[in-house]
Amino acid sequence: MRIMTSTNSTQSAHPRLPALARWALFWTLFIGAGALLGVGMMWINPDAFGMAPLLWQMQDHLPLIGGWIASFALPGVFLLVVIGVPNFVGAVLIWRRHKIAPWWAMACGIILVCWILLQLLVVFGPNPTSVVYLVFGLAQLVMAAFWVRQGPPPI
Repeated sequence: MRIMTSTNSTQSAHPRLPALARWALFWTLFIGAGALLGVGMMWINPDAFGMAPLLWQMQDHLPLIGGWIASFALPGVFLLVVIGVPNFVGAVLIWRRHKIAPWWAMACGIILVCWILLQLLVVFGPNPTSVVYLVFGLAQLVMAAFWVRQGPPPI
């Protein structure tokens, strides 16, 4: 016969994430998933998604690395390493309530904003997708800055 207790050990070990932490978790997972989707589009069939002209723009506007960009393989690796992985690491840090999670989320926002500004100002020029992701990056950055200002997350 099992005796049920009224306390839940899982709930006491991990209290509910504060609202800003939940938003940070949303943004890290959403942006990380977007990066993963973008990498998939680059690697699987970029021509089918109308991305081929972007390859020539990268070659023209990035003189130092443009010669290395013969396909979307290398830009896909950059997207995965610079945007995808840090956001997924951030999600794990937030979920585990690590003390650097707010700072990590803010760094992810800064990285995304810089990445998109590079796209907008140097590589592709204004386009709807980049503008939307700039808004996402700014939202992630501002939300994380409020979280950092709020103080350390509960352990």
